Amino acid sequence: MLQIKQGDVVVSTQGRDFGKVYIVKNVDEQFVYLVDGRGRTMLNPKKKKFKHIRTTNICIDTINKKLGNSEKVQDLEIRKTIDNLNII
Repeated sequence: MLQIKQGDVVVSTQGRDFGKVYIVKNVDEQFVYLVDGRGRTMLNPKKKKFKHIRTTNICIDTINKKLGNSEKVQDLEIRKTIDNLNII
C-alpha cells in the first residue's frame, strides 16, 4: 500500500477521470477519498482504490493541518490550490 495521507496531491490513473488532479481528503484501509473542489466537493468526495491513483509527492500543508484538526476546508481553497499547481 502506498504511503498516502490527508492533503497529498494525487493523479487518477484509471477511469473516466484519468489524468485528473485531486487532493486526498481521507484514507481508510482500501480506499482514498479525493476532492477537487469542483465536481468532487468536500461533501461528496470521489472514492478510489489505491492502485488507481499515482502520487505526486506533493503535500499541501495548510490543507493537511486543517483536515487533521477537523477544521472546515472550503471548496474554493481546494480549487485554487489545484489550479496553482503545475502538474500534467
